[in-house]
Amino acid sequence: MNVEEYWHLKAREAVEEHRGLIQSQRDEIERLQRRCNDLLHERSMMRAATAEDVRRFCLEYQRNQLLQQIVAASPSGAGAAGSLAGRQPAASSTDTIPLHLLLQFLHQYSGGMVPMSENIKRKRSRETMNGGCGPKTVSQQRLVQRAVARRRLRLREDDTIEELQQEHDQPYEQRPCADAAR
Repeated sequence: MNVEEYWHLKAREAVEEHRGLIQSQRDEIERLQRRCNDLLHERSMMRAATAEDVRRFCLEYQRNQLLQQIVAASPSGAGAAGSLAGRQPAASSTDTIPLHLLLQFLHQYSGGMVPMSENIKRKRSRETMNGGCGPKTVSQQRLVQRAVARRRLRLREDDTIEELQQEHDQPYEQRPCADAAR
């Protein structure tokens, strides 16, 4: 093997190595794009689930208010459906939900992340709350958001499991989740 063949061989090896690096970077980019799309989809599904939960709360509140009106309107409560069938219920009591009830629901639903009312004035600024150890950087804030989202998802899954158990009256063995191993 002469010098020229040696350098051609080295050049081919370098070209193959660079092609391999480029391909691995392309694969990594594709993987990250898929992960990003999955996360965007997950976020939109979580928003939709949250909106559905708030919608369900509002409809349930409305239904309860309508039932209370029906019961209050009829002296015995037995023929209430027939007596109110022709007339519309009062719009003010069933079409509006008091703000404090909605804020209370959101506070409970978010695990305390949404404040109970907007009138609360803080004695300390947010930076000094919790001894000054709150999330300061964007990455720390994202970690907290992920933890809260996981907690909400677990609560929602637990509710679904309970509903399924009640429907089928069968015990369910809860499998350990992947997050528990971490």
